[in-house]
Amino acid sequence: MNSRPGSKVVDLATAVASVPEGASLSFSGFGHFGHPLAFVHELLRAGTGDFTLHAIAECWPAELLTAAGRVRHINLSNLMFEGLGRVRAICRAVENGEVTTDDHSHLGLALRLLAGGWDVPFLPIRTMAGSDLENIQTGPTPKFARIPSPFSNEQIGVVSALRPDVAVIHVTESDEQGNGILYGQLSVLDAQVRAATHVILTTEKLVTADQIVSNNQLVSVPGILVDQVVHTPFGAYPGGMYGLYDEDLELMGEYYEASRHPETTDRYLDSWIFGIADHDAYLDRIGSQRLSESVVDPVRKLAKGRGEW
Repeated sequence: MNSRPGSKVVDLATAVASVPEGASLSFSGFGHFGHPLAFVHELLRAGTGDFTLHAIAECWPAELLTAAGRVRHINLSNLMFEGLGRVRAICRAVENGEVTTDDHSHLGLALRLLAGGWDVPFLPIRTMAGSDLENIQTGPTPKFARIPSPFSNEQIGVVSALRPDVAVIHVTESDEQGNGILYGQLSVLDAQVRAATHVILTTEKLVTADQIVSNNQLVSVPGILVDQVVHTPFGAYPGGMYGLYDEDLELMGEYYEASRHPETTDRYLDSWIFGIADHDAYLDRIGSQRLSESVVDPVRKLAKGRGEW
């Protein structure tokens, strides 16, 4: 429900309900930071699935959705847990024929999203040519082709446009119209929001329009492209958010160990997602002390570096 007339603010369950069965999805985030994991958890609880993912580096959303059997195809460039290792549930699903994948270079997948955002059918690229990234194509839409250059006699590689049904982006702060600011790694955020048909913004802080205007040069997501805004403090946890809180490597490691076997993976999902009512209950289980310890405090960290703490 909107907080006031004209506002795009809705609750998490309402935003999740806007994602249809069989949708193609793209999530923000890179490495262990900036993933909209509160949204992903709620999407899992909703039971929706049969998704196609356009995943450049959003390892955690892709892994959790695949582990729960909600994914049928992934367009990917690189999915791994930094400092941990393989995305085991995705590897198992691919090896067992449950999920198909189309591999890309980082640039190749980024350009496919950018082509979608620019509303052109393809963009030229030199990488991927002459490798299995060109030769092996399993998705419903061809990803790569070669065409004659209109300006020379050479054949040039091109990648086809991707237009996700839904992009879910987690930002540091946003106003009620979806003008969002993300500090730190932006990855391919701009291409994602411009290419998607429906954009959901989850935000750590909900601020006034005047506060956004005072920092308008930092706006990462223009509100004109956003359909729904969800206020989700600690919405990337157990991942981190630059300048706000660090990743919880202990909890991430707990999933990574559980992911060694399907049975222990299922138990983890039951314990940390399906057995928890909502995001508020999830944060309650984490506990205020653990959350506060993850919060970035530059003054305390500086003192610790000087041996004063």
